Amino acid sequence: MGGWKVTVAQKHHLIVTIVFSVAGAMALTGCATEYHGYDSGIDGVLARQIATFEDPLSEDLFQPAENGPAAYLDALDGMRWDGSASSAADLELDRGGIVLYDTAATDSSAKVAVFISSGPRPAVPTDENRTYTGPSQVYTCYTVEADFGSEPMPSPDRVMLDDCPPLLVELLPDDAAFASADVFDG
Repeated sequence: MGGWKVTVAQKHHLIVTIVFSVAGAMALTGCATEYHGYDSGIDGVLARQIATFEDPLSEDLFQPAENGPAAYLDALDGMRWDGSASSAADLELDRGGIVLYDTAATDSSAKVAVFISSGPRPAVPTDENRTYTGPSQVYTCYTVEADFGSEPMPSPDRVMLDDCPPLLVELLPDDAAFASADVFDG
């Protein structure tokens, strides 16, 4: 009994069909690149771009010079967003940046949500000197709650978020990728 003989061209056609079918299914289901955890595999260039924005902000969030909830929030550097679609359109994230939103202060606590965009990745090789093929930008978001109650300095806690406000994400290129806040720890 003779077996099926498949030519190289038929194998190539089958592989191309499978690849495009999987890619099409991913596009239809909304699958996108995401990065999670410290060893996420995120591009070093994009990670450093996020750090350019996040490191100074983290110092203000976790080692504040201001004491008191309202002063703490006022001292944070970043664009302010009130959560509306019209004010989102006014934010300038072309080169990346920080957006602070959902801020609240009481006599003894402060809360702020943080959105950080890397801005566009320059056309340079990866840290491994390879051609870069990933997303053009990455973004992250988290909240910080600071308790000004009993200690001389506030006690801030970061809460990682699984996704960011769609109105902010829509300001970025379609291929921008979410990275959880823990990707940038360390």
